[in-house]
Amino acid sequence: EECSEHLRNGGLVSFPTETVYGLGANALDEKAVYSIFKAKKRPLTDPVIVHVLDVDQAKKYITIEENSLHMRLYEHLAATFWPGPLTLVSKSNEQVIPDCVTASTGFVGIRVPAHPIIRKLLEHCKLPISAPSANRFGHISPTRASHVMEDLGLYGKDEIDNENVFRILVLEEENNSESKTECSVGIESTVAKISELEDKSLKIEVLRRGGISLEQLKKSVQEFILEESNTRGTIPEVKVEARHQTYSVKMNDNTAQIAPGQLITHYAPYVPAFILDSQTSVNCAASEKTTRVSIEDSILVDFGGKLNHLSSHCMHYIDLSPSSDINIARNKVFQVLRDCEKIENAKAILLPNLLNVDIEHADSLFDRLFRAASGTFASI
Repeated sequence: EECSEHLRNGGLVSFPTETVYGLGANALDEKAVYSIFKAKKRPLTDPVIVHVLDVDQAKKYITIEENSLHMRLYEHLAATFWPGPLTLVSKSNEQVIPDCVTASTGFVGIRVPAHPIIRKLLEHCKLPISAPSANRFGHISPTRASHVMEDLGLYGKDEIDNENVFRILVLEEENNSESKTECSVGIESTVAKISELEDKSLKIEVLRRGGISLEQLKKSVQEFILEESNTRGTIPEVKVEARHQTYSVKMNDNTAQIAPGQLITHYAPYVPAFILDSQTSVNCAASEKTTRVSIEDSILVDFGGKLNHLSSHCMHYIDLSPSSDINIARNKVFQVLRDCEKIENAKAILLPNLLNVDIEHADSLFDRLFRAASGTFASI
């Protein structure tokens, strides 16, 4: 109740979701949303996602014609994946959603989270909550309350002024049960934009890979097409596309983004990180340059034991999942990156190259590693 009141009064609350910890404000209060950007030092060109309790609430904040093919697809995806780690981007109801939520693009991303704590908060406060991850902008996403405190609770005196002091409440269960506060997915939601094309067909474009895979979306769309065919006698055309895995926006690009998570440097540790190709990083088309690093001064992060032969040569070795379990690796990747940046005297963190790994969800894990490394590759 204290957190609900704090939100209603324009305050900030951090809470666990099934993806990562969020830093939330009343999505309808422009001043409160601005305080998120100030607290995180986040550019206003990077939009924030709106969290609501159910699809009926979501429909209040978007502009889609009721009972249209577009709306029926929206409702189908919502019924399939909500509550859960899927954010749907549509035209915003600009009468109620402030421009700072959407980066003035006119499009808003909305999600219905599954974690019981954020759902209880949404029930109590009766407000839509705008929330990016509860960390300093560009740093590793938080999956524990302690990560939130590390990033937002320890600003230096030189970083604080009288206008940018915020009381942030961190919401947890009283007994601090891991099962209740755990961010079970461990990475951010998938962000998908639904568009109606000139020929009246629909396109779903995955703008950010995350908790829901491209395969899951395609399967759901096929079910939607079959349902439309059976109930209405028509076969709608719906395309599902995704941006290239190495698509990114340069840090000095001031263009407003429709979805978060597009910048080349994101989820980044304070120690320089690089993608290490187990064969030849130099030939990777995604890399603009390859940096040569000393493995003796580096931390080596592996997946599936592919780099185990180098473990005796590096400063520290850790495998995200020796058994190549993507879900385990995604769940622990941000904790591992935070652990790595605290190892004294490390000059670099070398990350596994999962660009061509043909396992469902591997692309979302690679996305986090690629941006943690600012898109840079290393050879040893």
